[in-house]
Formats: sequence, C-alpha cells, structure tokens
Amino acid sequence: MALVLEGIYRSFGPVRALDGVSISVAPGECRALYGGNGSGKSTMGKIASGTLSADAGSIRVDDRPLAAASPASARELGVGITFQELSLIPELTAGENVVLTDLPRRFGLLRDRKAEAGLAAGELRKVGLARVADQRVELLQTGEKYLVELAKALSRRPRYLIIDELTATMHASEVETFAALLAEFLANGGGAFFVSHRLPELRRFCDTISVLRNGKLVFDGRLADVGDGELVQWAGGGQPDDAAAITSPHAGKTLMRLSGIRPLASTPPFDLELCAGEIVGIGGLPDQGQKSFLRLIAGLRPPRDGEAARIGDEPLPLGSSAAVAAKGVSFVSGDRDEMVFAKRSIRENMLAPFVSMKGRELPGDSEITAALDRLSTRHAGIHMPIGSLSGGNQQKILVARCLLMNPRLIVAEDSTKGIDVAARNDVHHLLRDLAHRQGAAVVVTSSEDQELAELCDRVLVFEGGAIIADLSRSAGTLSAQTIVSAYMRQERAA
Repeated sequence: MALVLEGIYRSFGPVRALDGVSISVAPGECRALYGGNGSGKSTMGKIASGTLSADAGSIRVDDRPLAAASPASARELGVGITFQELSLIPELTAGENVVLTDLPRRFGLLRDRKAEAGLAAGELRKVGLARVADQRVELLQTGEKYLVELAKALSRRPRYLIIDELTATMHASEVETFAALLAEFLANGGGAFFVSHRLPELRRFCDTISVLRNGKLVFDGRLADVGDGELVQWAGGGQPDDAAAITSPHAGKTLMRLSGIRPLASTPPFDLELCAGEIVGIGGLPDQGQKSFLRLIAGLRPPRDGEAARIGDEPLPLGSSAAVAAKGVSFVSGDRDEMVFAKRSIRENMLAPFVSMKGRELPGDSEITAALDRLSTRHAGIHMPIGSLSGGNQQKILVARCLLMNPRLIVAEDSTKGIDVAARNDVHHLLRDLAHRQGAAVVVTSSEDQELAELCDRVLVFEGGAIIADLSRSAGTLSAQTIVSAYMRQERAA
C-alpha cells in the first residue's frame, strides 16, 4: 500500500525536468521533496496528482494504476494536492472555492445552497476559518488563502496529499494549525509528500526525504540520518548564506524622505528617512501595515491625506506605479500571480516595466541575458514562455528585472518566497551589491525573521501600522531573536 511513482520522465521543450525519478510514500509517512529551483519537485507533485502528464513512467496508488493524467482520475484514486500558486478563484467566496468541484445537488440537478454552505463551513472550521466562509478569496490575507487551499484539498478525503510550499507565507499560528491537521491526517493512515525549502520545517514534519537535483534523484532515505549541510550540497546549493557584514561607502546619505505616513487608516502619522546603501527590513506580525507601506512607496496604492515622499531632491509621485518607476523605484513581489505574464516570453516579462516609461530605451537581449545569468536563472532561451519554468526560476526573473532598471530604490515584498537556499543566496548577494556597492536603497519584507536578520542593515518592526522598534546591525541590536521579541512583546501584553 503506497503511492508509487516509478521511472518518471518529463521534458519541457529542450529542458528535461525529470530524468527517470522513482519515489514513493506510504500510509502514515510524510516524505520531504527537497531540491533547488528547477530540480523537478513541483513537476513530480503535479504528475502524481494528475495535473500534468509524464512522458514516460508509471504511477500506482495502492496498487491501482493512474492510467489517465487528469486531476479527476487522481482524486478518484485518493490523491490530492495543495498548489504553491493556489488553485483558488479570487472572485468566489472561500466556501464556494472549497466545494466548487463537488457541489451538493438536489434531485441530482439543482444546487443545494443550504447543504453547500453547511459543507463549506464544516471544512473551513477544521482550518480555523469558518468565519470567512462568505468572504471573497481576494479579500483574505495570504496565510488564510493557503489554509483555504488546504481545506479544499482535505474536503475531498484524499488518501495521499502533495503539499507544495503551503507554509511559505504563513504566520506561526497558521503553521501550528497546519501541523495539527497534518498530524491527524497521518494518524488516520494518510501519506504526504511535503515540498518546502525550509529545513527546520522538513525536520519537524517529515520522516524521510527525497532530494532532487536537475531532474534526478540524488538521495532517498531517512531525514534523521543526514545533516543540513549535506542536504544543501546534494541539492546544489552550496552552503547557507552568512549574515550581512558589508559597510556601504554610501551609508548615511539620505535617499528618500517620507512624511505623514499611515500604513493603516487608523495609524498615527510618522516620518521616516531611507539612506542610500542601506537595506531596511520591515518586520512584525503579518498584516500590520507592512504591505501597505511597501506598496505606497512603489506607487501601488494611493496616498492617504498628508502622506508624501521625496527621492533625492524631487517629489515622488505617489499613487502612480509608472511615474514612481520612472523616478528609479523598482518593485518585486513574491506573489507571482500578480507579477508574471505566464503566456508571454521571458523577454517580454523582463521588459514589462518599460512599456509605460516614455522615452526609456528598451534593454537589448544581451542585457536581459546578462541579468538572468547573474542570478543563475535556468531557462531554455529568453523567447520561451515564462510559464514553462519552475516557480523559483520565475521568481529569479522578477528579481533580475530590477537590474535592467538601474534602480535607486528596490522595494522587495517577500521576494524570496518559494526560492531554494542557493537561489536565496543569489538574491541576497544581488541586493547587497545594489545597496552596498552601487548605492541603491533596498526595503524588504519577508515571512522569515531569520532572513531579515541575515540580510538587513536595519529592521523596523511594525505593529498596527506604527513602528514599535528600530533594530540595527551597527548598534548590535539586530537578530532574529530581537525581531521576535519586539513584536511578541505586544502579544504578551494583550
């Protein structure tokens, strides 16, 4: 009894994503799928769930073959999946998304709205979200969306579950909800493939691990028998990154002045200066105004009364992303759904920000290729559709795009989401180079406090849209522990 994938091959054009990979997971087992971007992890999960067909190889679910590559066939055999890129329809409610593929009917024909609502509420209650059953998904917070994705997968009562980067942007309390549901699922005889780049999570949730590199299986065994260094090396990632230690020659020179800033409508206004050569992290519990702040200075939300900004000696035209970009502000998000034109080529995606910038000369193909190479982006040519790449390589392209703009300020919103250790190191090195050597300012958020501590020169901790702590490396006050302590202080007082 097991979910078995044997001798799986899959190519996308000239790129071989999977090269004869064989893996399996048994009831009660949680097996980690680990590897770098483009290693084949997500492709393997999609093939196991019937979302994608294999070029060769076989899939068996408890000794029954998955003959047709279709999600319906896989569900019928008991295989479910949670997607890293989400399979939710933003315009529908959370409840409608959960029951969408299995709507209750009356007389076999009419939708049974009452039964539908009851079923949806029951499934969402398991993930602690019964209260949002009637809310549109597009209005939910990111972590809530991923819990709805989990509720949707579990509602189909799978025997085996593929979990693809589900916890990447969850808050700690949401991860605990997931942990309890996973433990219950495994205790009841379920089996799971768990895809994550976070080694502590792999060790917490998984007993066994399969490591993929360039589409090949390079290790398969017990997780307790190997160290983190070995795993990173096998995945092709080198060693985990060291904390930032470079002092910028540009430090201290004010690049941007912000005044009257109110990330949340109820926030008392504050002023802030951002310096050239400085990487500033915006930390705190989720949804405390971090996203609103970043999107204000990126021109992606209209300013509230009194909010203003200057970059250099010029006013920054808040409320217009094109006008802000023309002033040298480059934005990159970890939410690829809103940043990537999946059916367009890599080249077109790299040039997208320049379309609305009048008079700006378009970078040539050699400049595009050089920017991609700087982040070791794996692709089969800049004229290939960006949607044919792994999520991690798509993310690299979004970051590399910033290079073409020669930015004065980079606004990075969880820009390493879904990226492996090696790729994250590449992104960190690029951001440090832009800041510490070229004099740009960088403002970043991350779902990981440790990443902010490693990358940033300074971290501002937000609570309710206000800055409650200003932690700096130069003053010796910046660490993952001090970031956590700053916002947990608020929770303990509550």
